[in-house]
Amino acid sequence: IRGKLTSLPGVQVIARGSSTPYKKTTKDLKDVASELHVSYLLTATVRWEKRADAVHVQVSPELVEVTQSDTPTSKWQQGFEASLTDVFQVQSDIASRVARELGVALGAGEERQLAEPPTKSFPAYDAFLKGEQAADALSKGDPPSIRRALGLYEQAVALDPGFGQAWARIS
Repeated sequence: IRGKLTSLPGVQVIARGSSTPYKKTTKDLKDVASELHVSYLLTATVRWEKRADAVHVQVSPELVEVTQSDTPTSKWQQGFEASLTDVFQVQSDIASRVARELGVALGAGEERQLAEPPTKSFPAYDAFLKGEQAADALSKGDPPSIRRALGLYEQAVALDPGFGQAWARIS
């Protein structure tokens, strides 16, 4: 979702390295927003569930407006449930809704861009996400994680040589 939002004109997204340390923070939203110098936070819970027919994901994103004078307020919140094969559509839907709630007008080109999956290979995407998780550990001072992350990104591009995000992480 971060990658999709960063591609939109007029939307500024805090860099991954700056926001990752807040992943499991106990700080309140006002403190997080103040430290990041932002007015909005996109938070979410994600649950995976194995069912007899397929793996399903439940995502509950919330766009929170944070001002210094008031209590943080929910600007938008909606639950999404889909099978793993539809996870890219869920990402696209969330990014589109967030953009609209922020007042960003989406043209046909931006709508197509948001709908475009990062890869056609779910195994490549799974390797990429595992690489992202390993890279997160690196930000906490775990240097061997970079080797794990790099190996996972290389696995992702081996599965899908056209997977641009994975190539970008490798570089």
